[in-house]
Amino acid sequence: MNPRTAGILEAVIREFISTGEPVSSGWLYENHEFGIKPAMIRWELKALADTGYLEQPNYSAGRVPTDKGYEFFANYALECAKGAEGDERLAGTLLRHDWNELSEQLAETLGLLSVVNTTRDIYKGGLEELIGRLDWQSRSEVTSVIHDFEALDARLAAVRESFLDEEHPIRVFVGRKSPVTRCDHLSVFAGDYDTGGGDHVVLLAIGPKRMNYQKVAKIFKGLRAPSNKKQKK
Repeated sequence: MNPRTAGILEAVIREFISTGEPVSSGWLYENHEFGIKPAMIRWELKALADTGYLEQPNYSAGRVPTDKGYEFFANYALECAKGAEGDERLAGTLLRHDWNELSEQLAETLGLLSVVNTTRDIYKGGLEELIGRLDWQSRSEVTSVIHDFEALDARLAAVRESFLDEEHPIRVFVGRKSPVTRCDHLSVFAGDYDTGGGDHVVLLAIGPKRMNYQKVAKIFKGLRAPSNKKQKK
């Protein structure tokens, strides 16, 4: 994808995450400097829709991101967060192996459902934050999120080893691509962290597709920084 097209896609997704409203070519022209006229922006939006990154609700002239679009944006956020400094409080809790406190701190910091999975136990925090951030459209959506929460321990136990991958230590799953949730309205960050002595802990952040991907990417990447992986003496 060329830089201009990527910039337009990024702008659409940022605005939709912020407002929840479809984004039009007119808004993009008025609020961004892409160096092209509205007609060309409309052509770019159509091309992004044709390639599966955006879609157009029937009731609107604007565009909204698809799962493919969210995946692009989430991976872009991870790439940009390379080497970012992490949260010192979270890093300290990780080094102390205080897993229950870590799950609560992650939930508080991110405003998402946070999960800490060690080799023996699973700690969860922030269900209230997750429920409060979702744009509920029907009762079935509420039911699906609750079911995912209840099934989370068993699903994570079944796929935990797949997250322990030094080549891809942090990954993002959007919608039904997630191995630990089934609700179509959720995104999941998963990170693998070496806690010393060959032991690893898996951290998850589960939230709506309209989550703050940049913030989560910065926190997850920062916790893998060399200074944060040193054990206290």
